[in-house]
Amino acid sequence: MNQYKNVQYYKRPLGKIRLAVYSGVLISSVGSYAADENNTLTVTAAEQTDSGYSSPTTSVASKTPTSKLNEAQSVSVVTNKQLNDYQSTTVSDAMRFVSGATQANTLGQTEDGIVRRGFGSNSDGSVFRDGIRSSQGLNLDATTDHVEVLKGSSSLLYGILNPGGMINVVSKKPQYEWHTIVGGHYNSTGGGAGSIDITGPLGNGFAFRLIAEKQAQNYWRGYGNEKHNLLAPSLQWYGDKASFNISYESFQYDIPYDRGTAFINGKPIDIGYKTRLDDYSNHAWGRNQTFSSHWDYQFNDIWSTRVTVGMNQRQYSSNTVTTTAINATTGVVTRRPDAFRGFNHKTKYVSWDAIGTPEIFGMTHNLVVGTDYEMNQTYRAHAYNGKKNTDFTLSNPVYGLETVTDSSTEKSSDKNLLNRIHNRSVYLKDSIDLTSHWTAVAGARYQHYEQRESKGYPATLSYSSEGNKFLPQTGLIYKLTPDVSFYGSMSKSFTPSTNPDNNDQVEEPEQGTTYEIGSKWQMTPALLATVALYRIDERNVALSLNDETYAVDKARSSGVEVEVNGEIYPDWDISANYSYNQAEIVNDKNDSGNNGNRLQNAPRNSGALYLSHNVRVNLLPGSFRLGGGIRYVGTRAGDPDNSFTLPAYTVADSFISWDNQLLGKNTHLQLNLNNLFNKHYYTSSGGNLRVAEGETRNLVLSASVEF
Repeated sequence: MNQYKNVQYYKRPLGKIRLAVYSGVLISSVGSYAADENNTLTVTAAEQTDSGYSSPTTSVASKTPTSKLNEAQSVSVVTNKQLNDYQSTTVSDAMRFVSGATQANTLGQTEDGIVRRGFGSNSDGSVFRDGIRSSQGLNLDATTDHVEVLKGSSSLLYGILNPGGMINVVSKKPQYEWHTIVGGHYNSTGGGAGSIDITGPLGNGFAFRLIAEKQAQNYWRGYGNEKHNLLAPSLQWYGDKASFNISYESFQYDIPYDRGTAFINGKPIDIGYKTRLDDYSNHAWGRNQTFSSHWDYQFNDIWSTRVTVGMNQRQYSSNTVTTTAINATTGVVTRRPDAFRGFNHKTKYVSWDAIGTPEIFGMTHNLVVGTDYEMNQTYRAHAYNGKKNTDFTLSNPVYGLETVTDSSTEKSSDKNLLNRIHNRSVYLKDSIDLTSHWTAVAGARYQHYEQRESKGYPATLSYSSEGNKFLPQTGLIYKLTPDVSFYGSMSKSFTPSTNPDNNDQVEEPEQGTTYEIGSKWQMTPALLATVALYRIDERNVALSLNDETYAVDKARSSGVEVEVNGEIYPDWDISANYSYNQAEIVNDKNDSGNNGNRLQNAPRNSGALYLSHNVRVNLLPGSFRLGGGIRYVGTRAGDPDNSFTLPAYTVADSFISWDNQLLGKNTHLQLNLNNLFNKHYYTSSGGNLRVAEGETRNLVLSASVEF
């Protein structure tokens, strides 16, 4: 449940005013504005808090705070409490609480890669930050408040997406009460991080927030360090009818580039679990910058408008010693020193929305009408490939292969590789209250896209395409009671292809259709249960194998998802989910033998169960919270050919925390024990030479003091 924080500041006489200012994707909702007879304006701002495991409302499906029971799609929310209890540090960590979402190829642990309902990989454009598509590699950090996941085809409001759905990482917002948290953590691998989070009012409707963090931590697998410096200021203002929120983030990082292990002849190679096949030079370093702004104006009790302007950029370089072959008989590993310089990925976005609840022909319409422009760019200045080396063997690992970045090793034909997609769209979504029990949902997006790719010096146009897409969405909701709803929906998605296949041909845009039925039950105000059955048909699907693109005509995913989140009993929180998913290739025009193959990294069965409990112990000061749980991921295909299979795994995690007014308002100490039984497991595959391994047992000790 949301906690409300109040601050009073003086203003000229305004009379009685009550406004509901829509927060949308970025801005936390404002409960009301009220001026009393003492000429004091009270601002009541609600923020997502860490009070529980359930969030009854979400903004991701309609761009306004809406009850999940009033959405004709499956929506999951990972709350701040869930993230903090289990010390989630990546989007993949957060997805343990979401049904039908597992890790995909993460490009050596440098990018978020999530399979949703059978579809998804890294850099697929499915991760958003505060409603704006992110070009960042890793999107969950100290600024994250909670995470929203919209399942199925979601192009109606967000444009280019594959049909698995989208993930929206929502940032912490300025608050109108002074609050400071100083904290840090230490990891048993060695090293840790320190942070500070300050927020408070500035007067005249303004509030600010400043979050900063510095990390220097040893990587868990063999060698390498995880370093970053984060600085994130934000400013918010509420007036009589207008409001805005502006935020900026700078994230400088230097992280390992770990391709994991290899499977030969269908089995993992015989080498130590923490023994790496790459080299000391493997790492990626760079800087992310994110700017977003949301500007709202409330015309009256029915209509409001919002303008969103934002951009984000990832500039980085990397060194990678790449495994190109392994001889299972001799144990010889063939490796090649590679390097990449001058990546510059960008997203620019601007949108205008009109949001209203007019009554037409005696029926209330919940309308969102808008238009947007988006530019997505991927750029790489230089790529280098060194000579292959066979000094490394499985029985005698030899490190020290240097990365080469001179003119003799540069792939000159791939210099200045630039791909840009421009999108211009108009869209509408209307939820019509037909009766007290029935709600009809209808919407559509009309999108014009232009795509250009060039490379070399001077630049040569290598690919050019443009087109228009009409993307409809329909749905129907039946409210059996105010707390129980049933729904059905149909939605579309599309994704222009950005990579040439093995024959250097760029395929037609991927097009997906999702059919979904389900039910949602608000069992108590703090406990929500959902179930969804779906089928997704996707055409012109681009699959990935060892950095090569493999295209098939059609794939299909069908399954069922169940989630229960919230407080099941006073002081007892539960997060449970289960997913059965059958994702397979339906038609491969190049090789019919692949028809029926499972899609890569998509488990048939997956699920998780976590319980947490607040405890007070007599004779001991403060309060304790302890919890734990398991997550299960079934077997997964390691590649589109299904030549090998990643085994199923079950991993257990636990924590215990203590809160007391020892220093300041609250002192918080927490100990997390991750991978309790030290399970060796494989999280995802980018091909048989690129299989990511899960982290071994580790301890994280964290502490914070609030003032």
